[in-house]
Amino acid sequence: MTKKKMLFFILALISIIIVILTILSQSTSNTDSQYKTDIQPVMDRFPLLEKINKAYWKAEVIGDNSFGPSSYWMKGYVFLDTSIMERIQKLFNWNYMDNFNPAMKLDIHHEQEHRWAYSEEFNSYIKASDFIGNFYLDVNNGLIYFEVEK
Repeated sequence: MTKKKMLFFILALISIIIVILTILSQSTSNTDSQYKTDIQPVMDRFPLLEKINKAYWKAEVIGDNSFGPSSYWMKGYVFLDTSIMERIQKLFNWNYMDNFNPAMKLDIHHEQEHRWAYSEEFNSYIKASDFIGNFYLDVNNGLIYFEVEK
């Protein structure tokens, strides 16, 4: 093989590898940005929510998970059974938050504009002591938003 053919072959091979790596990295980042909808992982972490109808959430390991136990964050939205949602609204004292804006945006249609409320009592009740973070209630749409770390 001549030097020109060898150089062309090497450049073509490098180009193909770069294209493949680019496609793989784009497909990985697209799937990472999607919501997870399985309910069981949320129920396993917060069993006092009782009955979840729908869930949209994301989670990611914090730091390097190759050495020992790792922390993770989890953000998401939970739609509870109507009777459970009504009971939660009545059992706890809620403070309305005019300027609250969830860090994770949910791209689904809501019947009404969000009206977020926070309850320290509910927050303490719903999450185990090894979680850091908060739960918020959208009183207009029967929706709970959470941002936690463990």
